[in-house]
Amino acid sequence: MLILPEVQIYKGKLVTRSVSSGNHIFHDIPPEEAAWKFEAEGAQWLHVVDVDAARGRNANNSDIVHRILKRASIPVQVAGGVRTLAQISEWFEAGAARLVLGTVAITDHNLVIEAANRHPGGIIVNLATKDDWVMIDGWKTQTSYHPQSLVYDLQLTGIAGVIHTDIDRFEGDASDAMALTTELCRELSIPVYSSGTVHRLDDIARLRYLPNIHGAIVGHALIVGTFTLAEALEVAGQAETSPEPEMINPLAERGLQDVTRAYLASYNLSQADRWWNRALRDAITAENPYVEVLIPQEDLEIDQPSLSPRELQVHYERELDKADVVITILDGIQNEAWTGFECGYARAKGKYLIGIHAQDESAEHPSRFEAMCDDVVSYHSSGELQASLSTIAQELNRRVLLQRQTFNGQ
Repeated sequence: MLILPEVQIYKGKLVTRSVSSGNHIFHDIPPEEAAWKFEAEGAQWLHVVDVDAARGRNANNSDIVHRILKRASIPVQVAGGVRTLAQISEWFEAGAARLVLGTVAITDHNLVIEAANRHPGGIIVNLATKDDWVMIDGWKTQTSYHPQSLVYDLQLTGIAGVIHTDIDRFEGDASDAMALTTELCRELSIPVYSSGTVHRLDDIARLRYLPNIHGAIVGHALIVGTFTLAEALEVAGQAETSPEPEMINPLAERGLQDVTRAYLASYNLSQADRWWNRALRDAITAENPYVEVLIPQEDLEIDQPSLSPRELQVHYERELDKADVVITILDGIQNEAWTGFECGYARAKGKYLIGIHAQDESAEHPSRFEAMCDDVVSYHSSGELQASLSTIAQELNRRVLLQRQTFNGQ
């Protein structure tokens, strides 16, 4: 697990515990010297926050941050008041290794997508929470969002990770903060970092065992000497449960932008079948633009009527071999149908196989094709069609993300 020492700058001074009330603890050491000290003590990354910029003040600390970037020989993660694509480009040009987006990640979803596309692996989102509500504007404004409702869409923007800052932790025990961080770790397949949670070395030991935790941002305890950076690094390095100390895992390095190929195995004989398959594909790709869905009967550039069954099978096998995931419509599969062949071939090749079927309360046992599947998504066929398609698409995308996480050794 990575330890990122934090340097918070407020009115040109080094501060810690900048809580929502605006209270700060000022420290005598200049921010630049704190950064050099952490680097000399073995820090692998620095996390630098301009508190004034985060709170929208015109007078900010960009000059100090620039001086830190110019001298630092380790990667620096910059946070605070970054709200435009121009600012993002300027900070990367100045030497920032990663940028942390806070308020703008909640208020401008399209900007996050564009920033992540322009700077793969370089954009992190900070979700600061108080009483389980997401806070923005330097922790001053409570939104109407719970973090759990935002993380699914955020990870599909291509960002390289999520920082969870629990503001309540500054005044209370770590248990509640870690419980929420744990929940976010389980929901996400991109790296999660905890901020403000570590007050003692024991907190690092507890964080290390969370699923998908990649690092902790630590400020006050290091600056006042509760423990040393060397001690923190030693505890964080024991019995690693994540692929750190590398910067990010393979998923995050690609920003989830490496396309996942999905093969849709389904009946396509009637106009209704064809319409439903296309609508399902549209729903899946609308939820996750980094998934490509192939409908072989429509998308293969071959003269299917002129081919023998065996020749057609060869083409289908070739596309199944390329697929990362095979999605099969389970309702009404017959042993002799192409869908049955596609299920069997995918299973034999070890492909990740997801089945879709309408819920049937009368069914006592799964069909043989359902039993082949690694996962099955059920839906209520009596519901409104577009709502059903959207529900199916969200669940399919969630399971594909989790499968990619597993495949990459998480």
